[in-house]
Amino acid sequence: MFYKNYEYFLTIAKYQSITKAADELYISQPALSNYLNRLEKKLGIALFDHSSIPLRLTFAGEHYLEYINSLNHMEKKLEDEFSEIRMEKRGKIAVGLSPWRASHMLPRVLPDFSENYPHINIQAEEGLDHELYNFIEWKKVDFSIKSLIHPSPQFHYEIIMKERILLAVNLRHPILKHISFQYDYDPKHVPHFDLGRARNERFIFPKPTQNLYHAIQEILIVNQIDGTGFETANVATALNLVEANFGITFVPEACILHSNPYPSIVFFTIGEPVLFWYLTAVYKKNEYLPNICRLLIEDFKKNYQTPFP
Repeated sequence: MFYKNYEYFLTIAKYQSITKAADELYISQPALSNYLNRLEKKLGIALFDHSSIPLRLTFAGEHYLEYINSLNHMEKKLEDEFSEIRMEKRGKIAVGLSPWRASHMLPRVLPDFSENYPHINIQAEEGLDHELYNFIEWKKVDFSIKSLIHPSPQFHYEIIMKERILLAVNLRHPILKHISFQYDYDPKHVPHFDLGRARNERFIFPKPTQNLYHAIQEILIVNQIDGTGFETANVATALNLVEANFGITFVPEACILHSNPYPSIVFFTIGEPVLFWYLTAVYKKNEYLPNICRLLIEDFKKNYQTPFP
């Protein structure tokens, strides 16, 4: 409906004269007059009061001017947004995590990342360990944060940190009676515990569907510990039970690396060598991963550097 050459109309409105506008545009006055006649005929309404000198916009002309200015503003905004996308300053990231990892890791990483990249929208998709692969397959997320137990050839794994599996024990537990330890958790000086001493204790185990369950199986067998007991899929529930002195449990270190909300719990390394796994960013192999996703992965790495050799 509307002519696309807005520059001609805007120049006429600016100089309020066909002659001056034609000089500015380096076209002939008859050509510019023909343009304006065709435009007003196309729109079916006069945009200028042709009886006035200088030319004045009609009420319809004022509305048309507002329309063109708004279009130009939107076009400029779109160009700026495309430029930001090309420069990796704008976009959307979807990341998959287990609920307990999301509760500890996202508050640590997202505030600074969002301050540095305010136009990158981040969405978290929470799920159990086995669901995090599905999220990638179904393209619900760009990548997932998960521990590496059984790597799949379909996926690429980028290491965020070496994460120790720690034993969590209530400091009032009788098993600690003859053990020296420090009360405050220090990732560079975590005391070691001989798991064989806990052979007859009550354990709080992860569910068999969880990676953590598979990670501790060998050490349980070596220390002749029955792998049955109270089970929960929620690490926070397990730690709360330890805090209530209901039993002892195993936890990945990242959940307490930056803040320990459990002052009545002592954490120990276990195993010879020390039991750990790799915490990774997982994404589909041979598929494009936007650079903004790599920026977020680098922030996870920066905030969760391995605290031991």
